[in-house]
Amino acid sequence: MKIIYPYPMHISNGYTYMLSIIQFLNTLAESVTVELLCLDSREDIKNYLNSNLGIDLHSNLKVVKISNKRFGIKSNKIFFIRNVLKYLDQYKKERLVVYTRDFKQMRLSIKNLKNNNQDIKFVFEAHQILSQNYCREGEYKKAKEMKELEDFVFSNADDLICITSTLSSEIKKVFPTCTNNHHILPVGFNKDFLNIEQNTNIKYDVIYSGNFSQWKGLDVLVEAISIIKHQYNRDIKAVLIGANDQTKQQYEDQAKELGVFDNIEIVKRVEHKKIYNYIAQSTVGVLSNRYDADGLLFTSPLKLYEYLGSGLKVVVSRLPSIESNINESLVYYATPESPQSFAEEILNALDDDTFDINKVKEFSRGYTWESRSKNFMDFIV
Repeated sequence: MKIIYPYPMHISNGYTYMLSIIQFLNTLAESVTVELLCLDSREDIKNYLNSNLGIDLHSNLKVVKISNKRFGIKSNKIFFIRNVLKYLDQYKKERLVVYTRDFKQMRLSIKNLKNNNQDIKFVFEAHQILSQNYCREGEYKKAKEMKELEDFVFSNADDLICITSTLSSEIKKVFPTCTNNHHILPVGFNKDFLNIEQNTNIKYDVIYSGNFSQWKGLDVLVEAISIIKHQYNRDIKAVLIGANDQTKQQYEDQAKELGVFDNIEIVKRVEHKKIYNYIAQSTVGVLSNRYDADGLLFTSPLKLYEYLGSGLKVVVSRLPSIESNINESLVYYATPESPQSFAEEILNALDDDTFDINKVKEFSRGYTWESRSKNFMDFIV
Protein backbone atom coordinates (compact mmCIF):
# COMPACT_ATOMS: atom_id res chain seq x y z
CA MET A 1 0.00 0.00 0.00
CA LYS A 2 1.12 3.51 -0.82
CA ILE A 3 -0.32 6.83 0.39
CA ILE A 4 -0.40 9.58 -2.24
CA TYR A 5 -0.85 13.13 -0.95
CA PRO A 6 -1.28 15.62 -3.83
CA TYR A 7 -1.34 19.28 -2.87
CA PRO A 8 -1.21 21.98 -5.58
CA MET A 9 0.74 24.55 -3.57
CA HIS A 10 4.20 25.27 -2.25
CA ILE A 11 4.27 23.36 1.03
CA SER A 12 7.32 25.34 2.11
CA ASN A 13 5.65 28.75 1.76
CA GLY A 14 5.64 29.28 5.52
CA TYR A 15 1.96 28.90 6.45
CA THR A 16 1.47 27.11 9.77
CA TYR A 17 -1.04 24.63 8.34
CA MET A 18 1.55 23.58 5.74
CA LEU A 19 3.90 22.66 8.57
CA SER A 20 1.12 20.54 10.06
CA ILE A 21 0.63 18.72 6.76
CA ILE A 22 4.30 17.84 6.39
CA GLN A 23 4.64 16.80 10.04
CA PHE A 24 1.73 14.40 9.72
CA LEU A 25 2.96 12.90 6.46
CA ASN A 26 6.44 12.56 7.94
CA THR A 27 4.97 10.63 10.88
CA LEU A 28 2.83 8.43 8.61
CA ALA A 29 6.02 7.54 6.71
CA GLU A 30 7.19 5.65 9.79
CA SER A 31 4.47 3.07 9.04
CA VAL A 32 3.87 3.17 5.28
CA THR A 33 5.30 4.55 2.04
CA VAL A 34 4.08 8.10 1.46
CA GLU A 35 4.45 10.23 -1.65
CA LEU A 36 3.91 13.99 -1.39
CA LEU A 37 3.11 15.49 -4.80
CA CYS A 38 3.52 19.27 -4.69
CA LEU A 39 5.28 22.26 -6.25
CA ASP A 40 8.43 21.82 -4.12
CA SER A 41 11.48 19.62 -4.42
CA ARG A 42 12.53 17.17 -1.71
CA GLU A 43 15.35 19.53 -0.79
CA ASP A 44 12.85 22.39 -0.32
CA ILE A 45 10.72 20.30 2.04
CA LYS A 46 13.75 18.90 3.87
CA ASN A 47 15.14 22.38 4.57
CA TYR A 48 11.72 23.70 5.55
CA LEU A 49 11.15 20.94 8.10
CA ASN A 50 14.66 21.11 9.52
CA SER A 51 14.80 24.89 9.85
CA ASN A 52 11.39 25.12 11.54
CA LEU A 53 11.43 22.04 13.76
CA GLY A 54 14.96 20.71 13.69
CA ILE A 55 13.79 17.29 12.47
CA ASP A 56 14.72 15.31 9.37
CA LEU A 57 12.53 14.24 6.48
CA HIS A 58 11.80 10.53 6.79
CA SER A 59 13.41 8.35 4.12
CA ASN A 60 10.03 6.70 3.52
CA LEU A 61 8.46 10.04 2.53
CA LYS A 62 9.06 10.62 -1.16
CA VAL A 63 8.63 14.18 -2.44
CA VAL A 64 7.71 14.52 -6.12
CA LYS A 65 7.77 17.93 -7.72
CA ILE A 66 4.79 18.24 -10.06
CA SER A 67 4.53 21.05 -12.59
CA ASN A 68 1.55 23.41 -12.60
CA LYS A 69 2.46 24.82 -16.02
CA ARG A 70 1.34 24.12 -19.54
CA PHE A 71 3.97 24.34 -22.29
CA GLY A 72 6.31 25.60 -19.57
CA ILE A 73 4.59 28.99 -19.46
CA LYS A 74 1.13 29.35 -17.99
CA SER A 75 0.60 28.29 -14.36
CA ASN A 76 -2.72 26.84 -13.32
CA LYS A 77 -4.02 24.56 -10.57
CA ILE A 78 -5.83 22.41 -13.14
CA PHE A 79 -2.55 21.72 -14.95
CA PHE A 80 -1.09 20.48 -11.67
CA ILE A 81 -4.05 18.17 -11.05
CA ARG A 82 -3.89 16.74 -14.57
CA ASN A 83 -0.15 16.12 -14.19
CA VAL A 84 -0.84 14.29 -10.91
CA LEU A 85 -3.29 11.99 -12.70
CA LYS A 86 -0.69 11.27 -15.39
CA TYR A 87 1.88 10.53 -12.70
CA LEU A 88 -0.46 8.03 -11.02
CA ASP A 89 -0.72 5.98 -14.24
CA GLN A 90 2.42 4.11 -13.19
CA TYR A 91 0.63 2.68 -10.13
CA LYS A 92 -2.34 1.04 -11.86
CA LYS A 93 -1.53 -2.35 -10.33
CA GLU A 94 -0.82 -1.09 -6.81
CA ARG A 95 -3.08 -0.45 -3.87
CA LEU A 96 -3.26 3.31 -3.31
CA VAL A 97 -4.73 5.72 -0.80
CA VAL A 98 -5.28 9.14 -2.36
CA TYR A 99 -5.43 11.54 0.56
CA THR A 100 -5.71 15.33 0.47
CA ARG A 101 -7.56 18.37 1.80
CA ASP A 102 -7.79 20.06 -1.61
CA PHE A 103 -11.34 19.85 -3.00
CA LYS A 104 -10.57 20.18 -6.72
CA GLN A 105 -7.78 17.64 -6.51
CA MET A 106 -10.08 15.16 -4.79
CA ARG A 107 -12.98 15.71 -7.20
CA LEU A 108 -10.90 15.12 -10.33
CA SER A 109 -9.11 12.18 -8.72
CA ILE A 110 -12.44 10.51 -7.92
CA LYS A 111 -13.90 11.24 -11.35
CA ASN A 112 -10.87 9.91 -13.21
CA LEU A 113 -9.74 7.03 -10.99
CA LYS A 114 -12.77 5.61 -9.21
CA ASN A 115 -14.44 2.55 -10.72
CA ASN A 116 -11.51 1.80 -13.04
CA ASN A 117 -10.87 -1.60 -11.42
CA GLN A 118 -7.94 -0.21 -9.45
CA ASP A 119 -7.63 -0.71 -5.70
CA ILE A 120 -7.83 2.94 -4.61
CA LYS A 121 -9.26 4.45 -1.45
CA PHE A 122 -10.08 8.17 -1.44
CA VAL A 123 -9.61 9.95 1.89
CA PHE A 124 -10.50 13.63 2.30
CA GLU A 125 -9.65 15.77 5.32
CA ALA A 126 -12.14 18.54 6.17
CA HIS A 127 -11.34 21.50 8.40
CA GLN A 128 -14.38 23.67 7.71
CA ILE A 129 -17.35 24.17 5.38
CA LEU A 130 -16.01 26.75 2.95
CA SER A 131 -19.35 27.45 1.26
CA GLN A 132 -20.67 28.78 4.57
CA ASN A 133 -17.72 31.17 4.76
CA TYR A 134 -18.54 32.57 1.33
CA CYS A 135 -22.20 33.01 2.34
CA ARG A 136 -21.21 34.99 5.43
CA GLU A 137 -19.00 37.19 3.23
CA GLY A 138 -21.87 37.80 0.78
CA GLU A 139 -20.14 35.96 -2.08
CA TYR A 140 -23.17 33.88 -3.02
CA LYS A 141 -22.01 32.76 -6.46
CA LYS A 142 -18.79 31.38 -4.98
CA ALA A 143 -20.81 29.82 -2.16
CA LYS A 144 -23.07 27.99 -4.64
CA GLU A 145 -20.10 26.67 -6.63
CA MET A 146 -18.25 25.66 -3.49
CA LYS A 147 -21.26 23.86 -2.03
CA GLU A 148 -21.61 21.77 -5.19
CA LEU A 149 -17.92 20.89 -4.97
CA GLU A 150 -18.17 20.06 -1.26
CA ASP A 151 -21.27 17.97 -1.83
CA PHE A 152 -19.50 15.88 -4.47
CA VAL A 153 -16.34 15.35 -2.42
CA PHE A 154 -18.09 14.72 0.91
CA SER A 155 -20.46 12.23 -0.74
CA ASN A 156 -17.95 10.35 -2.92
CA ALA A 157 -14.81 10.10 -0.81
CA ASP A 158 -14.52 6.68 0.84
CA ASP A 159 -13.49 8.17 4.16
CA LEU A 160 -13.90 11.66 5.56
CA ILE A 161 -11.60 12.97 8.27
CA CYS A 162 -13.10 15.75 10.41
CA ILE A 163 -10.96 17.64 12.91
CA THR A 164 -13.85 17.99 15.39
CA SER A 165 -17.03 16.04 16.13
CA THR A 166 -19.03 19.26 15.74
CA LEU A 167 -17.71 19.65 12.18
CA SER A 168 -18.71 16.07 11.40
CA SER A 169 -22.23 16.70 12.69
CA GLU A 170 -22.54 19.93 10.71
CA ILE A 171 -21.42 18.24 7.47
CA LYS A 172 -24.00 15.48 7.95
CA LYS A 173 -26.67 18.13 8.54
CA VAL A 174 -25.77 20.36 5.57
CA PHE A 175 -24.97 17.50 3.18
CA PRO A 176 -27.48 14.70 3.83
CA THR A 177 -26.07 12.58 0.97
CA CYS A 178 -22.77 12.36 2.84
CA THR A 179 -23.11 8.86 4.25
CA ASN A 180 -19.49 7.73 4.02
CA ASN A 181 -17.25 6.85 6.95
CA HIS A 182 -16.51 9.80 9.24
CA HIS A 183 -13.40 9.76 11.42
CA ILE A 184 -12.70 12.38 14.08
CA LEU A 185 -8.98 13.17 14.04
CA PRO A 186 -8.05 16.43 15.76
CA VAL A 187 -4.83 18.08 14.64
CA GLY A 188 -1.70 16.72 16.27
CA PHE A 189 1.33 18.24 17.90
CA ASN A 190 5.05 17.52 18.01
CA LYS A 191 5.81 15.06 20.85
CA ASP A 192 8.91 17.12 21.72
CA PHE A 193 6.56 19.44 23.63
CA LEU A 194 6.09 16.61 26.13
CA ASN A 195 9.77 16.91 27.05
CA ILE A 196 9.71 20.62 27.87
CA GLU A 197 10.64 21.26 31.49
CA GLN A 198 9.61 24.52 33.11
CA ASN A 199 12.45 26.81 34.14
CA THR A 200 12.76 27.56 37.83
CA ASN A 201 12.94 31.26 36.97
CA ILE A 202 9.66 32.05 35.21
CA LYS A 203 9.87 35.08 32.93
CA TYR A 204 6.28 35.19 31.63
CA ASP A 205 3.02 34.64 33.47
CA VAL A 206 1.09 34.38 30.19
CA ILE A 207 2.03 33.21 26.71
CA TYR A 208 0.27 33.19 23.36
CA SER A 209 1.93 31.95 20.17
CA GLY A 210 0.35 31.67 16.75
CA ASN A 211 -1.65 33.59 14.20
CA PHE A 212 -2.58 37.22 14.96
CA SER A 213 -5.81 37.14 12.93
CA GLN A 214 -8.77 39.10 14.28
CA TRP A 215 -10.72 35.97 15.22
CA LYS A 216 -7.92 34.96 17.61
CA GLY A 217 -9.18 37.67 20.00
CA LEU A 218 -5.80 39.03 21.07
CA ASP A 219 -7.37 42.43 21.73
CA VAL A 220 -9.46 40.65 24.37
CA LEU A 221 -6.30 39.21 25.94
CA VAL A 222 -4.56 42.62 26.02
CA GLU A 223 -7.62 44.15 27.69
CA ALA A 224 -7.72 41.26 30.19
CA ILE A 225 -4.14 42.02 31.19
CA SER A 226 -5.16 45.65 31.70
CA ILE A 227 -8.00 44.53 34.00
CA ILE A 228 -5.60 42.34 35.96
CA LYS A 229 -3.26 45.29 36.46
CA HIS A 230 -5.72 48.10 37.15
CA GLN A 231 -8.65 46.25 38.76
CA TYR A 232 -6.83 43.49 40.64
CA ASN A 233 -3.51 45.32 41.20
CA ARG A 234 -1.51 42.39 39.82
CA ASP A 235 1.53 43.27 37.72
CA ILE A 236 1.91 40.28 35.38
CA LYS A 237 4.10 39.79 32.32
CA ALA A 238 2.81 38.37 29.01
CA VAL A 239 4.47 37.45 25.72
CA LEU A 240 2.54 37.28 22.43
CA ILE A 241 4.44 35.56 19.61
CA GLY A 242 3.72 35.51 15.88
CA ALA A 243 3.10 39.15 14.91
CA ASN A 244 3.98 40.87 11.66
CA ASP A 245 4.94 44.55 11.44
CA GLN A 246 1.33 45.70 11.25
CA THR A 247 -0.11 43.57 14.07
CA LYS A 248 2.90 44.24 16.31
CA GLN A 249 2.22 47.97 16.00
CA GLN A 250 -1.53 47.44 16.43
CA TYR A 251 -1.28 45.59 19.74
CA GLU A 252 1.55 47.72 21.08
CA ASP A 253 -0.66 50.76 20.48
CA GLN A 254 -3.54 49.06 22.32
CA ALA A 255 -1.23 48.15 25.21
CA LYS A 256 0.00 51.76 25.47
CA GLU A 257 -3.56 53.07 25.45
CA LEU A 258 -4.55 50.69 28.26
CA GLY A 259 -1.44 51.38 30.30
CA VAL A 260 0.09 47.90 30.02
CA PHE A 261 2.84 48.47 27.45
CA ASP A 262 5.49 47.36 29.96
CA ASN A 263 3.48 44.24 30.80
CA ILE A 264 3.29 42.83 27.29
CA GLU A 265 6.13 41.76 25.02
CA ILE A 266 5.06 41.32 21.40
CA VAL A 267 7.39 39.18 19.32
CA LYS A 268 7.41 38.66 15.57
CA ARG A 269 7.10 35.18 14.14
CA VAL A 270 9.93 32.84 15.18
CA GLU A 271 10.93 29.36 14.07
CA HIS A 272 8.63 26.78 15.58
CA LYS A 273 11.41 25.08 17.53
CA LYS A 274 12.23 28.36 19.31
CA ILE A 275 8.76 28.37 20.85
CA TYR A 276 10.01 25.70 23.27
CA ASN A 277 12.23 28.22 25.07
CA TYR A 278 9.38 30.70 25.50
CA ILE A 279 7.03 28.00 26.81
CA ALA A 280 9.65 26.78 29.28
CA GLN A 281 9.70 30.28 30.77
CA SER A 282 5.89 30.61 31.01
CA THR A 283 3.11 29.55 33.36
CA VAL A 284 -0.23 29.99 31.54
CA GLY A 285 -1.01 29.52 27.85
CA VAL A 286 -3.99 31.51 26.56
CA LEU A 287 -6.28 30.96 23.56
CA SER A 288 -8.83 33.77 23.40
CA ASN A 289 -10.62 32.80 20.17
CA ARG A 290 -13.71 34.82 19.30
CA TYR A 291 -17.23 33.46 19.26
CA ASP A 292 -17.38 33.33 15.46
CA ALA A 293 -18.95 30.68 13.23
CA ASP A 294 -15.73 28.78 12.52
CA GLY A 295 -14.60 28.87 16.13
CA LEU A 296 -17.96 27.61 17.33
CA LEU A 297 -17.88 24.40 15.34
CA PHE A 298 -14.65 23.79 13.51
CA THR A 299 -11.52 24.94 15.33
CA SER A 300 -9.11 22.30 16.62
CA PRO A 301 -6.30 24.52 17.87
CA LEU A 302 -2.86 22.98 17.57
CA LYS A 303 -1.60 25.39 20.24
CA LEU A 304 -4.05 23.99 22.79
CA TYR A 305 -2.45 20.54 22.59
CA GLU A 306 1.06 22.00 22.51
CA TYR A 307 0.34 23.97 25.69
CA LEU A 308 -1.16 20.97 27.45
CA GLY A 309 1.63 18.68 26.28
CA SER A 310 4.26 21.02 27.65
CA GLY A 311 2.52 21.17 31.03
CA LEU A 312 1.20 24.73 30.88
CA LYS A 313 -2.00 25.74 32.60
CA VAL A 314 -4.37 26.74 29.77
CA VAL A 315 -7.07 29.42 29.69
CA VAL A 316 -9.24 28.96 26.61
CA SER A 317 -12.48 30.28 25.10
CA ARG A 318 -15.47 28.12 25.90
CA LEU A 319 -16.45 27.01 22.39
CA PRO A 320 -18.37 23.84 21.40
CA SER A 321 -15.58 22.67 19.10
CA ILE A 322 -13.11 22.77 22.01
CA GLU A 323 -15.48 21.53 24.73
CA SER A 324 -16.21 18.43 22.64
CA ASN A 325 -12.58 17.32 23.19
CA ILE A 326 -11.43 18.94 26.45
CA ASN A 327 -13.23 18.62 29.78
CA GLU A 328 -13.34 21.12 32.61
CA SER A 329 -10.70 19.41 34.73
CA LEU A 330 -7.94 20.03 32.18
CA VAL A 331 -8.32 23.72 31.29
CA TYR A 332 -9.74 26.99 32.60
CA TYR A 333 -12.68 27.99 30.42
CA ALA A 334 -13.37 31.70 29.87
CA THR A 335 -16.32 33.37 28.17
CA PRO A 336 -15.38 34.26 24.58
CA GLU A 337 -14.89 37.99 23.89
CA SER A 338 -15.08 38.82 27.62
CA PRO A 339 -11.90 40.50 28.90
CA GLN A 340 -13.29 40.32 32.45
CA SER A 341 -13.79 36.56 32.24
CA PHE A 342 -10.32 36.03 30.80
CA ALA A 343 -8.78 38.20 33.51
CA GLU A 344 -10.49 36.15 36.21
CA GLU A 345 -9.53 32.79 34.70
CA ILE A 346 -5.91 33.83 34.15
CA LEU A 347 -5.69 34.76 37.83
CA ASN A 348 -7.43 31.50 38.80
CA ALA A 349 -4.84 29.58 36.79
CA LEU A 350 -1.88 31.49 38.21
CA ASP A 351 -3.10 30.96 41.79
CA ASP A 352 -4.15 27.30 41.42
CA ASP A 353 -1.94 25.08 43.59
CA THR A 354 -3.93 21.93 42.75
CA PHE A 355 -2.97 21.85 39.06
CA ASP A 356 -2.00 18.29 38.09
CA ILE A 357 0.69 18.57 35.41
CA ASN A 358 1.00 14.78 35.03
CA LYS A 359 -2.73 14.40 34.33
CA VAL A 360 -2.60 17.09 31.65
CA LYS A 361 0.49 15.66 29.97
CA GLU A 362 -0.97 12.15 29.98
CA PHE A 363 -4.16 13.39 28.33
CA SER A 364 -2.21 15.25 25.65
CA ARG A 365 -0.32 12.11 24.59
CA GLY A 366 -3.44 11.09 22.70
CA TYR A 367 -3.03 14.11 20.42
CA THR A 368 0.54 13.73 19.18
CA TRP A 369 1.21 13.20 15.47
CA GLU A 370 2.14 9.60 16.36
CA SER A 371 -1.28 9.01 17.92
CA ARG A 372 -3.03 10.62 14.94
CA SER A 373 -1.00 8.48 12.56
CA LYS A 374 -1.98 5.29 14.40
CA ASN A 375 -5.68 6.22 14.27
CA PHE A 376 -5.37 7.02 10.57
CA MET A 377 -3.69 3.71 9.77
CA ASP A 378 -6.34 1.81 11.73
CA PHE A 379 -9.08 2.78 9.29
CA ILE A 380 -7.21 2.73 5.97
CA VAL A 381 -5.52 -0.67 6.32
